[in-house]
Amino acid sequence: MRACAVDTTGPGIATSPLRVSDVERETIVEELGRHLTAGRLTIGEFDERVARVYRAVTQDDAGAVLADLPSTLVPTPSPPAGKPFPRLRLPLHQRIEWGAWTTVGSINLVVWALVSLGTASSIYFWPIWVVVPWGIVLAVRTALGVEGGPGRRSVPGGRENNGPAGPTCLQ
Repeated sequence: MRACAVDTTGPGIATSPLRVSDVERETIVEELGRHLTAGRLTIGEFDERVARVYRAVTQDDAGAVLADLPSTLVPTPSPPAGKPFPRLRLPLHQRIEWGAWTTVGSINLVVWALVSLGTASSIYFWPIWVVVPWGIVLAVRTALGVEGGPGRRSVPGGRENNGPAGPTCLQ
């Protein structure tokens, strides 16, 4: 047989106490932490109340540790000042491709500069034929979201559209 608590707000209405969940316990402990930070509790009181929360079986038992404390509002994080737009982040494979382009382009520029210095004259700027076409291809692929071979394009949610889901039969 289950024990019931009597609700004093209504005539003779019996209600059973609700059991407290782990999430509710954590919420109460976080609120106790805010009171500790605000100076309303000492470390000893905080420890004692946290222990009571974790031993509590019902919501009433757990909430009793907050009875003599004012309710605190959970602060909502404000957007960081100076950054009105979130920074877009490229997928890993595109960061690798851009990194390779930057590295190869830099090596070509250094080789061209060393050859020009070694011959004491400015020779034809041949790195343009490596850097510019590759950079244009990468820029277009990045802007359009093209991921690979024909028919492959990025789909919102990080998935790829790789054509039909099952095997294709040729007739």
